[in-house]
Amino acid sequence: MLNRIRNNLALLALLFSATVNGQQPEEVRREHTQLQTEAQASQQAIEELDDETMSMVSAYNREIERYQDLLTYNENMRELLASQQAERERLRAELLEVETIRQEIVPLMLEMVEVLDQFIALDKPMLTQERGARIAQLKSIITRSDVDIAEKYRRIIEAYQIEAEYGQTLEAYEATTQVADEELTVDFLRVGRVALFYVSLDRNQAGIWDENSNDWASLPDSHLDSLDYALRVAREQAPPNLIALPLWTAGDAP
Repeated sequence: MLNRIRNNLALLALLFSATVNGQQPEEVRREHTQLQTEAQASQQAIEELDDETMSMVSAYNREIERYQDLLTYNENMRELLASQQAERERLRAELLEVETIRQEIVPLMLEMVEVLDQFIALDKPMLTQERGARIAQLKSIITRSDVDIAEKYRRIIEAYQIEAEYGQTLEAYEATTQVADEELTVDFLRVGRVALFYVSLDRNQAGIWDENSNDWASLPDSHLDSLDYALRVAREQAPPNLIALPLWTAGDAP
């Protein structure tokens, strides 16, 4: 609207000027048309410049947003790096502590295996092969580099737990033993850690382990039936029941 008013005013000015100067109306129209063309061109240029300016402002705003995002990202990365550095320091301290524990626990594990070996050697001759094999395996893995310390320690504790469980169970098994300079295959009856008996396979003789002499003491034939029933209970071949079994008392015969 404003442009149209301006054009009309320009036209009036031209007509007035033409009248004053003696110009013909046709010339005035041509000048007016040229003026309009130039005005339209100027307006288009202004609009194009305005569009370009708006585009540049929009691009500038986008870059500002990206810049703010980068600042936030960089701040987050700095915090992350600081956290990772703190974690590295903590892990380094833990590794030093683990190495100290390693230096202390290896002698402890060696001592534990040695103590267990001595205990088995001084204990009743029960499950001799099984317990001896367990000790041999512990001594083998304790020096192996492909077994970590945690596994070594676990195996040692497991061996101690097995030894502890012997005191709470009734067990029967077949094995060989030396009786009066004769090697016999017999049935062993282990009553916890309280007593260890043997009964010959033909059920003609039986004995109890004498801890004082570290040898077998023969039992009277009157105990054979009780021992045979106890063996069947241990093997779950007979129902549990009260069984009268002899016990070895220091200084007394069973």
